[in-house]
Order: sequence, then structure tokens, then C-alpha cells
Amino acid sequence: MSCRPLPVSVGFLAQYVLKLLLGVVLVPVTLGLVLNTYAKLVVSLLRPVMPFLAMVCTSLCIGNLLSINQSRILSADGLGLLLPIVTFNAVAFALGYWFSKIPALRQKEKVSRVISLCTGMQNWTLAGLLATQFLGSSQAVPPACSEVMIPIMGLCLASFWGNGFQIRDIPSLLTPQNSGSTTES
Repeated sequence: MSCRPLPVSVGFLAQYVLKLLLGVVLVPVTLGLVLNTYAKLVVSLLRPVMPFLAMVCTSLCIGNLLSINQSRILSADGLGLLLPIVTFNAVAFALGYWFSKIPALRQKEKVSRVISLCTGMQNWTLAGLLATQFLGSSQAVPPACSEVMIPIMGLCLASFWGNGFQIRDIPSLLTPQNSGSTTES
């Protein structure tokens, strides 16, 4: 099977990509806004189960992509994705934090941490869905791998902050510390 570039035209974008985005992003967000505004009783009943339901749905999407591409992921090429994925997500966490600290936007520490986590934990499930739908399942390998790495990295960062550290502490944590006292002669 030969690989041909997809013809990308306005018609293609309107017919396929926008329909998918409407179904995956716009409809659920709009439904959530409408329910939160006009059906507060329904929302109060659904709120306790929604995080679990969202986790199950996302896990099924990720699990599907991972199971379809298991051999590609476990190959040398697939394992070679780990460094770029970890680097990309680490940079996203750091940029989200540091961007919120520029003088014009100077945010409180807690706000900067939330922005960092939101920036670093963007939804790669949509990227995997788009890749699978329009490019083939093999193109969904990087988003699927990233979707597994994001929660791990986010939890590590939250644990780092929970232990009282700050981003600016990282250089001092990475340099070796002298454990004994030194005397000068």
C-alpha cells in the first residue's frame, strides 16, 4: 500500500475535520454550558460521576490507540519517541509557568502553577483521534504515548510543588551538594 499525501482543501476541512471537531469539542462544551446554566439539578446529580466517566472514556480512547499500535510503540522507533515527548511536555509545563511570571502578567504562585499544569496537560486524545481519522492509526502513536506520559509528568510536578519546592529550585536540586564540612588551610 503506497502512501499518498492527502489533498487538503477547504471542502475537505469543512466536510471532515470541522465535523469531527464539532462532534468532539463544540457539542460537549456547549452541552456542558447549557446544562450548567439551565439544568442545575441534572448537573448536581451528574457531577459526582463525571470525572470517573471522563477518565474511563479517555482511557478507552488511549487504550484503543495503544493496542492497535502496540508493535510500533514497542519497536526501536516507538521507544525513540519517549525523549521528544518528555521534552515537549516538560517545555510546555515550564513555558506555561514562566509565561505567567512575565512582568506584564505577573501572577501569584498558585495561579502560575495552575497555568503550568493546564499548559502541560493539553488534551492529546483529540490529536490521536484526528490522526487516526485522517492519517491512519500509525500516526496516532505519538499522541497516544504522550497521553500516557502527561499524567505521570503532571503528578510528578504536583508532588514536587506539594513538597514545597518551586521551579526556581530545580538548578540547585540538580547540582551535587557537599555532604561534609570543608576546612581551608
